[in-house]
Amino acid sequence: MYLLVAPFSGTFDDIGLTYSVPDLIQTQDICEGTIVEIPLREKKVLAIVLKILKNETISFEKEKLKEIIKKKGDIFIYPYQITLLVWISSHYITPIHNSASLFFPRNLREKIEKEKLKARQELYNYQCKNIKSLSSKQQQAYEKIIQSEKKEFLFWGLTGSGKTEIYIHLTNYFLNLGKQILILVPEIILGNQVGQRFQEVFGDNVIIINSLISEATKTKYWQDIHSGNAKIVVGTRSSLFYPYKNLGLIIQDEEHDFSYDSDSSPRYRGSEVVQKISKLTGIKVIYASGTPSIDKMYKAKKGDDDMELISLLEKYK
Repeated sequence: MYLLVAPFSGTFDDIGLTYSVPDLIQTQDICEGTIVEIPLREKKVLAIVLKILKNETISFEKEKLKEIIKKKGDIFIYPYQITLLVWISSHYITPIHNSASLFFPRNLREKIEKEKLKARQELYNYQCKNIKSLSSKQQQAYEKIIQSEKKEFLFWGLTGSGKTEIYIHLTNYFLNLGKQILILVPEIILGNQVGQRFQEVFGDNVIIINSLISEATKTKYWQDIHSGNAKIVVGTRSSLFYPYKNLGLIIQDEEHDFSYDSDSSPRYRGSEVVQKISKLTGIKVIYASGTPSIDKMYKAKKGDDDMELISLLEKYK
């Protein structure tokens, strides 16, 4: 067996490195998205398996390939994330190892390396309470999103129009379908405000992700999201790269905000990553704003096949 892998560290610009799997390693335990340990420049480093290669696709001398050292634990990311990882590297012209680092918090990588990662069995119990009734206009917007066959929506809602209450009703709908829901926010303060409102409705088990939480907490949340136990996430842009087992909806609040874009390596546009995830998984995406970005408004108003415009331009009473 031969593997195309992406190390988490390095200085190379290739799309990945090719390694062989020694006979002593059970090949059935290795799949795309798993973590392996490899020799690289006289060091042992962690790498993610991007692709399992067929013998006939190897165009160079196989006997010169280095072997992986071993598989590291049972951690893996999902197929859509592998495709997303490679797309980010290619689309934004960034080294593959930089893209790979987005998907694994530093503390998680360290625990995998030291083989100290413990399985988590925490279950989240979600109860819906303190949910407010929607106005007729809000109800129309809610039903339009639920019933439409389209996957992308530009939600043009003025400040005070009650967008958050519609988010809550949508979250409850997808929660009842057994789905995970991601509510993206551009800044930490807004995330705490939105998260607090969601906790009033769904309890303390709403996960809030931002740059201020500890590395240990990031690892805990990563595992809970990966297992599907954590259903509701309110987070800044880094929460896009957590391993959602059964994602059903992404709401990008204040979609026009440049805080969603990363201007340091690996660079990316948050809204483009959201759209790519939707394309890969088939989930619904809501881009919400009181001042929508020009490209989204143009796309929605021209009657694009993929996007529908929903307007809510009156105050919520």
